[in-house]
Formats: sequence, C-alpha cells, structure tokens
Amino acid sequence: MYLHISNLALGAEGADLAAAVRERIGIEALAVTLVKKSLDARARPPLWRATVRAQIAGERVPAAPGVRAWTERDEQRRSGVAPAPKQSWKNRPIIVGAGPAGLFCALRLAEAGAPAILIERGGPVEHRIPVVNAYWRGQPLDPESNIVFGEGGAGTFSDGKIYTRRRDGELGWVFARLVDAGADPGILQESWAHLGTDKVRAILPAIRATLQAAGVEIRFHTRVARFLVEDGACVGVEVHGPAGDEVIGGGPVVVATGHSARDTMAALLEAGAVAEQRPIAIGARIEHPQAIIDAARYPTGRGELPAASYRLAWTPPGAAESAAYTFCMCPGGLVVPAEESDGLVVVNGMSFSTRMARWANSALIVQVPIEAYAPHTRWPGDPLAGVAFQRSIEQAAHAVAGTGSAPAQRVTDFLAGRASVDLPRVSYPKGVVATDLARVLPAAVVHGMREAIRRFDAEIPGFAGEAGVLIAPETRTTAPLRFLRGENLQSTSLPGLYPCGEGAGYAGGIISAALDGFRVAEALCAAHVG
Repeated sequence: MYLHISNLALGAEGADLAAAVRERIGIEALAVTLVKKSLDARARPPLWRATVRAQIAGERVPAAPGVRAWTERDEQRRSGVAPAPKQSWKNRPIIVGAGPAGLFCALRLAEAGAPAILIERGGPVEHRIPVVNAYWRGQPLDPESNIVFGEGGAGTFSDGKIYTRRRDGELGWVFARLVDAGADPGILQESWAHLGTDKVRAILPAIRATLQAAGVEIRFHTRVARFLVEDGACVGVEVHGPAGDEVIGGGPVVVATGHSARDTMAALLEAGAVAEQRPIAIGARIEHPQAIIDAARYPTGRGELPAASYRLAWTPPGAAESAAYTFCMCPGGLVVPAEESDGLVVVNGMSFSTRMARWANSALIVQVPIEAYAPHTRWPGDPLAGVAFQRSIEQAAHAVAGTGSAPAQRVTDFLAGRASVDLPRVSYPKGVVATDLARVLPAAVVHGMREAIRRFDAEIPGFAGEAGVLIAPETRTTAPLRFLRGENLQSTSLPGLYPCGEGAGYAGGIISAALDGFRVAEALCAAHVG
C-alpha cells in the first residue's frame, strides 16, 4: 500500500528520504517519492521538512504522527488534470499577449486541437534580452520590446517566483508544463519555488517550440491597434506589424496583456469592453545587504542554506484598507528599471536562479483605495483613473531623478523625514539620486511605509537600519482596473472577447496568470460548438 507521510524533518542540508521514513514508521519502505519540500526557517536551527508518498508491504497503516493512507484524491492532486478533449474548430482563436496567461492559454487550446494565433508586441526572449541590457547600460528605451513587453511578459525579468502551496489539479498541469519545458523538477515539491530569471529565459524558447509544433502561429513585434466589432461582438483585431497594418478576423479573442499595456486597455474600452476601478498597492523597493536578512533568519549561521527571504505584513488597527506588506521578495537579487515609456521611472526586483548577488530586495507597498484616484477621474467611475494615478507618481519620480536614474533614500532618513544626501552602493544598474521620497509618493503611502518599517525591524533586526535603502517607485504590482466578465469568462458587454490574466485584473504573478490562461482556455472549449 501507499502512505502519505507529512512533516518529515530532514535537517539543514536534507537527508536520505528512505531513512527518514524508516525512522518515522519503524519499517523499511519499498519506495519513497518526494511530494513537497519546504524550508522551516522558524526552527532552530532551520531545517527542511518534507511530505512524501511511501510504498510499504502489507495493508496496515503504521501508527505514527503525520501518517495516513495515500488516497485517490492525493493521486489526483499529484497528477494534474485530464488531457483536453480534441475538438474541431472553424476559426482559430486569437490570443493577444505572450506572457504567462497568453502562453498557457495557447498551450491548453493547442491540446484541444485549437492552435491559436498568438500576437506579441515585443520580441522573442533571445532578442529581448540584449535590448533590455542595452537600455540598462544607457541606450535608448525600446517602447515595444522592454522589461514588460515581449515573450514571457514582465515575469521574464523577475525572480521567476512560482509561490503556491498547492500542486494539484489545474496547478499541477501548469507546473508539469514548466518542467516539460526545462524547469527544475524540484519545483514540483518546493512550497516557495522560484525559477530565476536566467532559467525563465531558457524555458520560454522550449514552450515556444512546443506551441509551434502544435501549429500555433506566433507573431512577434506585432501590436494590436484596434479590436474589431460587428453586431456588438468582437470578431478580430487590427494589428501593426513588420509588414504594416493587417486585419486578423475570426476569434474568439483572448486579451492576455500584462498590467502595463495601457494603450491596449484604452483600446478595449473604446471597443465596448466594460471595466471597473480596482484598488492597488504602491510603494518602493527596499534593499539591504543579504547578510542582514541571513543573520535574522539563520541566527546559528547560513552555512549551505539558500539565501534567506521574508514575507512581512502589517495592518493598522481598524484600517485593513491601508495594510502594508512586502511583495515579490528577491533574495540575492537586484532592483531594476521597469518602465516601458520615456518620461517615467518604474522599479521592480529580480534574481538569478543562484540568488548570489550581495543584496536582498522586496517591494514594500501600501494598499491604496480607489478614492485616491479622484484627482485623476475624468468622470464618475472612470476605469482609467488608476492608470493616471500610477502615471502621475512615475512622472514625479522622473522629475526628481531625471532620465536614466531612480530616486532613492536611506531608510533611516526616510523614517526621520529628511532628504538623503548620500547613499551606500546599491544594485540598481542605471544609478540612483539621493532625495526625499515624500516628493514622489503620496503622503498616506509614506506614512504606511514608515509604520511598517518600524514594525518589521522587530522581526528582521536591521530592517530599519543605516544599511537599508528605498528605491522608488514600485507602482506596477497589479492592474488598477478589472474588465468585467461573466461565469463563462467572456466580457459581460462584448461577446467574443475574453479578458484574461493580470492586465485584465484577474491575476497577480506568474502562476496566477498562467492559471487564469488555463481557465480561459477551458471556458473557450466548453463554449465551443464546432
């Protein structure tokens, strides 16, 4: 029989799984399969814990903690979802955007016998990387192929975080496809797995090859200029590509652009897709020497353990709408420029798979209610008011730092309410300008960040210390609007259109976007009649 054994302590550097199982149940297992592994940093010293599937002789479950029979539900969780049934499609689906949502939507549709036309305004990853690197070294910004536009979306230049405690069902399908494309199989077990931006760049061409082998037509450097509407339904797109303007008819049309495709958002609204304002969170990247985080998380020494990370949150009493928290933490990482247009400053964080940089950074952000958009609202409920709010902050940062730099402030100066006059060495590749971030960020955000930093210092000693630096602004944590869709995931106002992923307001990271892409593909298959 098979056993489900949880909370196996493996020690700081792991252990022989079979030996750990034998110690727990008192007998030798015939076979042991790792299901999940996570680092317990709360233990002293920190250690790895695992959940495994163990095969034993006999049909009696040993009486031991965390041991039970392996069930059919456990197996379903481990195996993902059933293959998509093959269907005959009259029209090819059109997918706009080759980020996680668009790519995984295309993968699932291809499995169902519906190879889509996948449209991406940016370039393939191997062309995109040198363009981004050149911009970081001082070359002009390419507004169509940059850190947010191009194959893989913004997640291509990030830590590649795929944080989720689950690996079952639809999530199992997503993770299995990542492994098929070359991701480390360890992501199937680790609760807080990450790919690393270097590994993401190797995975994307493999996903592309799979799509093309299935008949998917991928059009890079092609931007959607307009959504075509006939008799109140979306029936295609007008695009501008290397060969000029072109109309692509058919559909349905899945719009899976990311949170920064602001012109696409406007085009959707013009076509008749209804959207609503959505609260966001903004702030700055907070950066420390990685050694400070390691010392707090590994008081007995890091040794061979991975670069330490953290997730911190603080909610003011009676003010949940003003919560402050860390987001997208990058151990051994870098703070990088993430704007897609001149005249703006936007920052983000990334790590390579080894997480070996000397710094650790995280977004330190504060919830912003939609009421903050009021000065930028052209009419009641203006769905683009949040975009204008974001842009005003990004423009203010540019006014302070100028072209090619980002505004920054020592954490100690930020807490004291004084401008910084000098800064320690930071990871930001385009340089920083010492300033007072109160000139860039809204007063309520500054207040929330200050209160949170003071509280977080109790958990991470040195978090509020002299070595910490804030680099701003972090404004693109999610889209500030949501395109409304019904139970069938179709636009409530524009049949034939399927808003999808982060830019549509339905995701907040690589895995949630990929999962939404999968679900939209499933909805298309369910609605398809041939």
